[in-house]
Amino acid sequence: MNDIRHLTLRERIYEEIVRMIVSGELPSGAPLDEKALTEKLQVSRTPFREALGTLSKEGLIEIKPYRGFFVRSFSKKETEDLYELRKTLECFAVELAVPQMSDRHIANFERILDEAVAALKADDMVAYGQADREFHETIAELSGNAALIETLSRLALQIQIGRTIANESHTFAEDAARERDDILAAFRRRDIKTAAALMHAHISDVQRTVLARFEEVKPVKR
Repeated sequence: MNDIRHLTLRERIYEEIVRMIVSGELPSGAPLDEKALTEKLQVSRTPFREALGTLSKEGLIEIKPYRGFFVRSFSKKETEDLYELRKTLECFAVELAVPQMSDRHIANFERILDEAVAALKADDMVAYGQADREFHETIAELSGNAALIETLSRLALQIQIGRTIANESHTFAEDAARERDDILAAFRRRDIKTAAALMHAHISDVQRTVLARFEEVKPVKR
């Protein structure tokens, strides 16, 4: 999350609601109690609803006329489709990014992965998730493809929810860290084909973990 001292009121509300959704404090399908949340956040209805409008456009909040606001529920099919799209987009990002990578870029990836490992050792899964997200976002940025970067950015919060579910398993997180080390090794060799294949396998592992958990996490009845 960004430092809230540099955010507008609407942005601060947005960030806090995202945190509650990603952490599971506001679970899938849950209604948003406007009165309770505005009191908790100590804000008025206008900026609160502006923040929800943004989240609705990003696919995390559903606005139902005469019923209110709800955390969006993703069906198993929607979740599977999201990860199939993510594999295509991120593998394409790798193919475009690898030729652009300098030694400085490689060093930055090493820093990110070192931070991820340190977070794992400290059992700090929030910091681990942040490093994980930075790793993938940095690859997208290096692709230099504005349309690709924008598309992945629009999907980022939906992907983050899946990432949070997967990272609840410490064993999975350790395996994922090793997979990213393999990807980094391919980056060092500037081996585009291997790096893309490893990224595809990595996201497939996340997909399987999230879908396996899907049956365990039942949406809130409305």
